[in-house]
Amino acid sequence: MLSRGVEAHSDSWKRNSKDMGAHDTEGKRASPRTSPPLQEKSDPAGHDEQDTDPTPDDNQGLLHGNAVIEAGGSDEDGEFSASDFDPEDSSSLRSSSTSISSSILEHNYQNGRRYHRYRHGRYPLPNDEAEQNREDMLHAMMLEATDGRLFYAPVRENPQRIADLGTGTGIWAIEIGEKYPSAEVLGLDLSPIQPTWVPPNVKFYVDDIEDEWLNGDDFDFVHLRNMIPILKSPVTLLKQVYANMKPGAWVELQDVDGQVHTDDNSIPDDWPLKRFTEIILQAFALYETNAHAAVFGGQYLAEAGFVNIKHNFIKLPYGTWPKDKVMRLVGMYYRTACEEFFPAIGNLHFPQLGWGKDEMEVFFAECRQSMRDPKVHAYGKMHFWSGQKSLDA
Repeated sequence: MLSRGVEAHSDSWKRNSKDMGAHDTEGKRASPRTSPPLQEKSDPAGHDEQDTDPTPDDNQGLLHGNAVIEAGGSDEDGEFSASDFDPEDSSSLRSSSTSISSSILEHNYQNGRRYHRYRHGRYPLPNDEAEQNREDMLHAMMLEATDGRLFYAPVRENPQRIADLGTGTGIWAIEIGEKYPSAEVLGLDLSPIQPTWVPPNVKFYVDDIEDEWLNGDDFDFVHLRNMIPILKSPVTLLKQVYANMKPGAWVELQDVDGQVHTDDNSIPDDWPLKRFTEIILQAFALYETNAHAAVFGGQYLAEAGFVNIKHNFIKLPYGTWPKDKVMRLVGMYYRTACEEFFPAIGNLHFPQLGWGKDEMEVFFAECRQSMRDPKVHAYGKMHFWSGQKSLDA
């Protein structure tokens, strides 16, 4: 059963509403493999140590942060068929026919890409069809990499209200709504790109999550994915999240750290992708944001007042160099997402750092080629930070 789900920007999503029941508390969707939660206690450089309170488990999975990825894969473009990810599947429910005002539906165009017009410039990536397909592919990658989990936080057994901040295409909100059909799920984003027809318990609103929220304490779970690196003040937003949650509720931050890593020192000093991450760090700084902010998620949560902070992370291979087929599939997803990310982020930010169009195209080609070198065993890290509002709050 689907219903129309996109509404104009308003504060109505922030107001208290009637609590609804729900069922199970597992964070998993359909699981293609058996693997438990991924746990790690981490103390990144420049980061106050956090008590991660890990849940012990002997079988932590192939992509767990403490596991070393075995090399031995090859760069065979034909290994995975197009059916492994079909963008038509994720976009089939999208429609340009929505009930919101025409002014909210308007967009800006720059360098051949489409960007949101509402609060123009707040979000550094396009919102066009190509970017929406990339975002949905990343979601498919995450489900594969986490064995179908939508979150790791130990959310209460009967979540009644769930918020997805920076919902993007709305794919996470829709799936969490299907998982908890008795819960009310609210998705918020600057762009009106969510599907028109959604589960009846899911609603989307066009608004800026960094605006002040109305007082309330009715959310059981708040989710943010790939949002912390683009926030000017993560702590300010998280304090608002805290103020609008029930005692005992959880928040989870899911973000890549924007860096390159290796377990065997196989990354050359002049590796193009390493240089790309350094340039993006400079570009984000122009907007007073931090492309590497994911490693500080625990610190931000603690400063906002959350307790019982937990940290998990997984490794995302840059390419198909791993020996394990599932990890090669994840690496193929991640490499493709990165290849599409280069022009998506670069066309807007690199010119601000003095780059010309031809210079950018050559560099992006070098970055794409660098991820196809099987001798470089590089990976990115996806961090999952969760925190709880005290039961006594």
